[in-house]
Amino acid sequence: MANFISRAKAGGANALLGAFVHQGKFDKCMAKLSVLSIDSGVVKCQMPVDKEVSNFYNTLHGGATSTLVDVVGTMAVLSKQPLKPGVSVDLNVSFVRAAKMGSVINIEGKLLKLGRKLAYTQVDITSAEDGKLIATGRHTKAL
Repeated sequence: MANFISRAKAGGANALLGAFVHQGKFDKCMAKLSVLSIDSGVVKCQMPVDKEVSNFYNTLHGGATSTLVDVVGTMAVLSKQPLKPGVSVDLNVSFVRAAKMGSVINIEGKLLKLGRKLAYTQVDITSAEDGKLIATGRHTKAL
């Protein structure tokens, strides 16, 4: 059985997004999320801010931001523990500045700690243009 990293190398990192975007569920708003790299415990992604993830003010919607923390945090867990994506027990997000529609954001998820029962991640969302922090979140998952 191939692990998460092996599947990423064989099929391209974006192949790993299949479970998050192909079922037509809520996560389909992440359809334009591209995985740039996957390392052990670190996942780097990029996504345009378009109308599917924007709010009334034409900026990145808080719900989309929270979904990014969830999805990219989960991928960071999977990079070390490919058979246990876990379930969310805590997710918090601090919103620092707006990302305007038409811009591109970078998303970096890091696995902070992987225990027997819990995994802790941090996800930072920054502007691809100037590197400024847009939002940061922490995600705890029960395994």
